[in-house]
Amino acid sequence: MASLLSFRDGIKNFCSKYDKIVVPVIRFVLALLMFWSIVHITGGHNETASSGLIIFLLSVVCAFVPDGLGYVFGGVIAFMNYFSASKEIGISFIIIFIVMYCLYIRFFPKTTWIMMYAPLFFVLKLQYLLPVLAGMIVGPTAIVPMAFGAIFYYFSMDAADYLKELEKSTDPENMLESYKYIFQHLIDNKNLLLTVAVFAVVLVIVYVIYRMSVEYSWYAAIIVGGLFEIILFLIGNVVLEASISVGQILLGSVCAVIIGVIVQFFKTVVDYSRVENTQFEDDEYYYYVKAVPKIVMAKQQKSVRKINASSQDSMEDDTISGVTR
Repeated sequence: MASLLSFRDGIKNFCSKYDKIVVPVIRFVLALLMFWSIVHITGGHNETASSGLIIFLLSVVCAFVPDGLGYVFGGVIAFMNYFSASKEIGISFIIIFIVMYCLYIRFFPKTTWIMMYAPLFFVLKLQYLLPVLAGMIVGPTAIVPMAFGAIFYYFSMDAADYLKELEKSTDPENMLESYKYIFQHLIDNKNLLLTVAVFAVVLVIVYVIYRMSVEYSWYAAIIVGGLFEIILFLIGNVVLEASISVGQILLGSVCAVIIGVIVQFFKTVVDYSRVENTQFEDDEYYYYVKAVPKIVMAKQQKSVRKINASSQDSMEDDTISGVTR
């Protein structure tokens, strides 16, 4: 345990010491992964927007600009790829994108990363980790962007079906029916509805337990969230007749719990054996405080003997005096 804590503290101290370098590098890597996931799920129909050079340059820019601008860049890349495949799909996507940006992200900028990186979680098959992390870090305000992230992913996965349907459209009336087909298909997608509902419930469960003032509530929130994810998805598969793989649910939820525990370990570790309870009051309130100390590895103390000029001269005088006598 001590070696793990030393390793953790070493990483945190390194990142703190060289934050001006580490933070941009991390932001660059995350932006690169985000753009890659967007190109991956949108099919890369636009060669310019999907080129490695453009993605690299945009990632460099995202390392130094606010997250909101990175979200816009990601939306532009997705739109260009969709529009190159079909203008109906591109227009449908931009409607969803603008609604999300204007009605939510603009007022809750701290939740931008959830919408930005949701496709990456799905591509890496780590989508079951998303509600656990959001419940630990953000809270209920993450439900809407998480839902839009799922919509974005399933919208992309069904793009091939949209293209087949849109090939039949040759006149304006049929094109209007095509738009109706796209949005109706999203509404009727049982896997999407089940994912959005379960993610919302799990996020709330994790958030509530995580903020309880009981011992090991952080780890209990992660484990209980993972268990509810398994139970709710299995029940939803039967009730809604969805087609989400049972093996994927089990493996994904277990991985979510393991990664969530690791994230919490690097975030904060406390020592419940040294809990202190105190109370005090002021003119209006009486306070009961529970203090739980963090576990921090003690730094090695180095003793340094300082020799100033006066002490050095005194030592020389004593030496000369001793020689004279």
